[in-house]
Amino acid sequence: MDPAIKRYLDEHGATYTPEALRRGLLDAGYDPAEVDAALSGWNAAEASAPGAEGRRTFRNWARWLHIASLVAVFLLVVALKGPTAIGVALIGCAVLGVALVIGWLISSRIGRALLPHGGVFIALVVPAISAVLLGGSCFALLSSAISTPPRQGTVDLEILAPRAFEGSGAADCYTGGGLVGVQVSSQPLGALEGKQVSVSVNWYGNSPGDNPAPASNRDVSVQLIPASEADRPESFIKIFSTQFDEDVAPDALTGVIHFVGLVAEPTEGPATTPLGTISGTVSWDCR
Repeated sequence: MDPAIKRYLDEHGATYTPEALRRGLLDAGYDPAEVDAALSGWNAAEASAPGAEGRRTFRNWARWLHIASLVAVFLLVVALKGPTAIGVALIGCAVLGVALVIGWLISSRIGRALLPHGGVFIALVVPAISAVLLGGSCFALLSSAISTPPRQGTVDLEILAPRAFEGSGAADCYTGGGLVGVQVSSQPLGALEGKQVSVSVNWYGNSPGDNPAPASNRDVSVQLIPASEADRPESFIKIFSTQFDEDVAPDALTGVIHFVGLVAEPTEGPATTPLGTISGTVSWDCR
């Protein structure tokens, strides 16, 4: 056997498949018959050498750990973000695949050095760490890059006299973010004094059984948007004296909040009249 071929096989044989080894040698300009004879002799020697079974086990597990990491990242992203994320997940996993190949080669080289001292399981620690770190980093990047589309829901709003109003309409419902809760933003629900009325609700609990939520975790605001730019919009928001009484489902996808004392947000310029307040009830269904 050509010494150069033997050095190549000794260095790369535990990492690459026989087909890849053969292709590498042919690309380097060696005669096909010489390569085939060298591979046959080297494989026979490796098969009979002490520790050959351990090296084969290590090589297979190191490869499959990285492949499993790639598949797991793709499935988790699609499961959490929905079918619309498949395209981005495929692109991200293609980039991850390149990183995993590099990680596999480097970690396999380190693991092979540990084989004679600690055995297969100790040697596999390095490829396992490589697969977990690379897969976890890619998953975190893809999760933050892919926005979750909102649920479609409905909202009912009642404002008590003197500025009485009742209206219903569609809403966008945003869930998740690591807590049990929902952010609801309604479409225009109707008109009050010539202004389009909409409402926003934020409700977050600390756990599915945390009902009612602490006051800092809930918020209601009502917006009145005029049709003409000459008129000023109005926004009623929560302040320290605002009172809430709610009945919210454990998953926060449905709920009712009775509010007292939402206060008109100050507008630019000197205040000529006291700030107004409104009270009423808002309910949502985001199932």
